[in-house]
Amino acid sequence: MLDAFLEYLAGVRKLSPHTIAAYRQDLEGWGAFCREWHGFDPLAGPAQWRQAQPAQLWAWLSRYPKATTRARKVAAVRAMDRYLRRVLREPGLPWVPTSPKLPKALPKALPQEVLAQSFAALEAQPESFLKLRDWIALELLYGCGLRRSEVAALQVSQVHLPLGQIHILGKGSKWRVVPLYPALRSLLERYLPLRQALKPSHDFLLCSAQGRPLHPRALYEIVRAHLGTHPHALRHSFATHLLAGGASVQAVKELLGHASLATTQKYLAVTPAELRAAYEKYHPRA
Repeated sequence: MLDAFLEYLAGVRKLSPHTIAAYRQDLEGWGAFCREWHGFDPLAGPAQWRQAQPAQLWAWLSRYPKATTRARKVAAVRAMDRYLRRVLREPGLPWVPTSPKLPKALPKALPQEVLAQSFAALEAQPESFLKLRDWIALELLYGCGLRRSEVAALQVSQVHLPLGQIHILGKGSKWRVVPLYPALRSLLERYLPLRQALKPSHDFLLCSAQGRPLHPRALYEIVRAHLGTHPHALRHSFATHLLAGGASVQAVKELLGHASLATTQKYLAVTPAELRAAYEKYHPRA
């Protein structure tokens, strides 16, 4: 039953391999717990799945101190239960698995001055392949708001210099178009000939000095080296700075590739000073 569920997630829902691996890990853990402590396997079939009781789920979740971990595991159980109901047309659990309340953690945007200083420091360095590669990586994360996985997977064929566009393949295998602004376009025009000189055997835009595809983990190292933070902080900064400057939530949603407007609205938690400045600049009655 588990393998069929995961195949459904991959083939029909088009979820990422990372998400599918997380579902597998969590549900296998749930199955192992029930077999060891309660003598049944909830993954053996719909009838066995319905044997699970709320107290058993709570006992399993109590092994994990972090609320985010517990919430993720409940999400996996609920997804399997929906699969039984909606796809297999089987009765699911006679109770609703509830997720623990998570503290509201607002994304922290980097100060624009810090980002400007980091880009200025890069510009002052001697021209080289690695300088341009790192600079482009930071521009894609902050200037375009891409996810780390999207930057690592970006192909040269997705960069359209004449059109001034980058075509991004995001979550759920959905495409979106991100504008190619002049500074990034200039960097790409200088970088691409150096990349071609390495004679890489692949189409990935970013690669190592040896011409190999850049591992997603390397993006952590690039961002940490230049900014002392993580890649997703630049995506947070992209969204927050746009909204603080007066961009519409709908426009930012499209640029980020969010499926839901509610996901984008969390970035509205900008400082009162930024909100006032945007209001005075853009509101017709200000």
